[in-house]
This record gives sequence, C-alpha cells and structure tokens, in this order.
Amino acid sequence: MGFDDTFNTESLLPDVISFRDRFPIFHNKIHLASNAMGAVSDATEEAYRSYLDDRIHYGASWEAALSKQEELRKSFADFINAKPSEIAICYSATQGLGVLSTSINWLNRRKIIFDDYNFPSVAQLWHAQKLRGAEVVRISPDSEGIIRPEYVANALDKDVGLISVSHVCYKNGHRLDLEGLGKRVRHADALYLVDDYQGCGTRKIDVNALGIDIYVGGAVKFLLGSAGIGFLFVKEDLLETLHPTLTGWFGQKASYEMEIEAHEEAADASRFQIGTPSVPAIYESLAGLNLINSVGINNVEKWISYITSLVIHRLIEEGFVLATPLDPQSRAAQVAIKSIDGVKVVSELQKRGIITTTRDNNIRTAWHFYNTPEDVDALISALQDLRDLMLFDH
Repeated sequence: MGFDDTFNTESLLPDVISFRDRFPIFHNKIHLASNAMGAVSDATEEAYRSYLDDRIHYGASWEAALSKQEELRKSFADFINAKPSEIAICYSATQGLGVLSTSINWLNRRKIIFDDYNFPSVAQLWHAQKLRGAEVVRISPDSEGIIRPEYVANALDKDVGLISVSHVCYKNGHRLDLEGLGKRVRHADALYLVDDYQGCGTRKIDVNALGIDIYVGGAVKFLLGSAGIGFLFVKEDLLETLHPTLTGWFGQKASYEMEIEAHEEAADASRFQIGTPSVPAIYESLAGLNLINSVGINNVEKWISYITSLVIHRLIEEGFVLATPLDPQSRAAQVAIKSIDGVKVVSELQKRGIITTTRDNNIRTAWHFYNTPEDVDALISALQDLRDLMLFDH
C-alpha cells in the first residue's frame, strides 16, 4: 500500500505538538509503547495530586471517590455511544469478563468462539469455562495473517452461545473488521463480545452502530489513564438474562445499606462490579479520557492513520519486514517489525531513548496523537544501526 503524501499535516501538527508538550517523557525519550502503557501527562499527575488532596482534606474521601467513579462511567459511556447504566468499572478487562462469565449458562448453548488474536488471559478464561460445560472453537488467521469476518461467521451454529473477538491483536496490530463482522453475526442467537483494549482511544467506536452486545477495554494504554481500571459495556436489553454469581458490595442495588441478609444485584450493569475500586486510578483515568476528548477522537484517528502510514512506508523503503498488515483497513495504531532477537532490539532501542516492546520477536511500536514525523526518523535511524538483529526483505 502506497503512502499518501497529500495529507495536510499542517492542519493537525500544531495540536499534536501542543499535546506532546503535556507529556514529560518526551523531554528526553521517544515513547512508542502506548500499546503497553500510554505516556503519563501533566493532567494525570494533577489528577493524582487531586486524589491525595481529597484524602488529606476529607480524611476518608469515599464520597468524592464515588462521585469520580460515576463521572468516569458517564464519560466512557459517552465515548462509545452507550448509556452510563450499561457500564461497569472493573479492575481489568479479564476481571470484568470473569464476573460476566458467571452469568452465562453453557449447558444450552455450549460453544464459545474466539479468535487466535485474543489476549491470553481472555482465551484462558474461555478455556476455563470447559469446567462448566463449555466447548471452545478457535478461529485462526489465514496465510496473510488476516482474520476475516466470514471466518467467524462460518463457525456459527445453533450451539454457539458466545462470540469473543479481539478488535486489535496485541502481537502484531491486526485490526478486525468489526462493521463486517457485526453484519454477519447480527441474527445469530449468541452474545457478541469485542475486546478493544488494544484499540480503545485510537479511533471512534459506536457500540450500537456496530451491533456489539458486550465490549471491554481499559484505561492504561491509548486512553492515557491508569492500570487498575477496566470498562465493561453490557447492552441494556441483555441485563434481564445475565445475573453474575461473583459479586461484591459495589455490585449491589444499594451498596451502602451494608446488607448481609440477602443478595440484591444492581438493576444496571454495575451488577458486574465487585468490591472497592482502585480509587487513584479512577482520578487518573478520568483525566486521561478528558485529555483525549480535548483534542477529539476523530483527530486522534486521523493523525494515527497518517503517522502509521508514514512509518510503514519508511520501513518498507528500508527493507524491514512487517508483521502488521499493510492494508490500512486491517491495522490500527501498532506497527510491528520482525526481528531476530526482540528482547535485544528493545533493549538497544531503550539505550537510544526509544521505548518499545516485543512479542513473538516482533518489535511493537505504537503511535498516538503525541508522536511526530521526527519520531519516525529517529526509529528508522536506530533500526538501521541494529540491522544485524532485524529481518529484511531481500
């Protein structure tokens, strides 16, 4: 795929530079690891200070914390075009899905379809459901490394109870066609679940338009928040049939009544919450989400599309081999480059002030609204120095 050099960078570059200035790490490093952890902003630092100020001022600041949690629920709901009542705040994506899994009876529709690009902890959760009568069906990529909607649709039958897909692969940046898959599974009598932890915060998502029943993400990566916060969306129409048996006081109808005589689950999606949340992470994650909203998710998506196209063009020019699909419709914010020794390359890049990560010997670079063409130049220059550790297209 050729690089479109007609993109008007001047329209967004000033905003990108201003945004970048809010992240202290760029004073002396280049952060290309947002798929692991997003860079820390001044807004996040201020939010943590606000949490401590509330602790100091109130002593026991539960009321302030709960107010922030509800604000975060609403903000994330708005972000994916959902209702606050359809959102649960979790410790992590897997924890939220683990609670959800206790509400599903596998005896009638026992099959769980999941793709090979599922994050391991999610796949492990589905395998664990075999103990409760489930059967797993895996969908593999084709020879081009692509998982197409029809591969999932072709596995559907009357015994499928859950379809679990990863929007963006954590290993190579492959992006699944959610619009195409949504159309194909729309009439299936099965729950349709999307794990978007590796994509949320990089492009606009409308869970209703995409026909998604259950959606999970987290704050610490491209949403620029904190570890310890996951978001679980459960479509309102499904709540009458989903009753988790793993619960806690934050999943109750009236948590502060401190009821021990009975279990009365919350009427909305907060029934999938358990115990006390990570309070500092709530403050930080709300700040990160607000920061994304301040520049607009559409602008974030446009810039990521431009900067990833640029780096892919440069990498191919230099002969490096990509693990990421070349088709813009099949990739997201991660660009993965094949190497001989991923751990060594990441270490050498870090010595040069470039932060990356590795999986399967792929050097994972992740691009956000704070990355610039100069970051692309620096990466290419560093990889040229490390040519003996990289794979090349001869």
